[in-house]
Amino acid sequence: MKLVFDIGGTRLRRGVLDDRGEFVLLDDRINAGDLESTLEALIDEALAKYPIDFVGVSVAAQTFQNRILSAPNINLGALKGVDFAARMRTRFSLNAAIDNDLKCAAIAEVAARADVSSLFALFIGTGIGGAYAENGKLIRGANNNAGEIGHMPFEKTPFLCGCGGAECLETSASGSAIAKWSEYYGLKERKLSDLINSDNPKATEIADRFYRGVDRAIKTIAALFNPRVIALGGGLALAEKSVLSCANEALKNAFAPAADIAIELSSLGDKANLLGASFLDLQPK
Repeated sequence: MKLVFDIGGTRLRRGVLDDRGEFVLLDDRINAGDLESTLEALIDEALAKYPIDFVGVSVAAQTFQNRILSAPNINLGALKGVDFAARMRTRFSLNAAIDNDLKCAAIAEVAARADVSSLFALFIGTGIGGAYAENGKLIRGANNNAGEIGHMPFEKTPFLCGCGGAECLETSASGSAIAKWSEYYGLKERKLSDLINSDNPKATEIADRFYRGVDRAIKTIAALFNPRVIALGGGLALAEKSVLSCANEALKNAFAPAADIAIELSSLGDKANLLGASFLDLQPK
């Protein structure tokens, strides 16, 4: 059986999958306090109930070779820079792997579409991020950051991205961007649908900026990656129908070969990262 985690800035999810790949345990909690001790306690608890033989972790962070390099929204504590797989072998005698959350999502989206030769996973939730796979294999780049669409230059904003950049797409087209802009303008609206339905011109401005960002992301993905499918997921994208409409409209005016690209909503919902983490033991070393 496999024990999987999805670690975000505010939430830590846990799942246990049986040999058929079905969840027999799925729970979550607020991600607070010491991450290392929290994870180890949850692993100990799972080991007491299930015959776990692998631990897979999806994390909203920059990762490389089973190490978390940077996670602006997560208190990593002693886990920063540590070889996670080696620590799990030493502490629990378990095989383990850890990877970026969008890489995990892309792995799961590819597994759900065995007939798709190339896929870009674009997830829009608290943040916006992406990952690309071709012929079932992730294209990772020199240090596992290929496809990080959320950090491409877009429009300058009065606040910084978590990575330290002042022009990242994520500060314009994400759930956290909407919240920051609303606070900046003193608005109560915190949802895209509320901004759309507001009579306040500042609310309209925030929504327009968000849609411009989605438009730029889709056109950039089409031109640089030319995938067969763009899998659109993340809490915000799945909750707001206007995001899919915006993405499809962007394709109509994109680089000509984009006519062959399909945009599909993720069918995996909020389990994509966890499912992807369960496949990390099958990824090329």
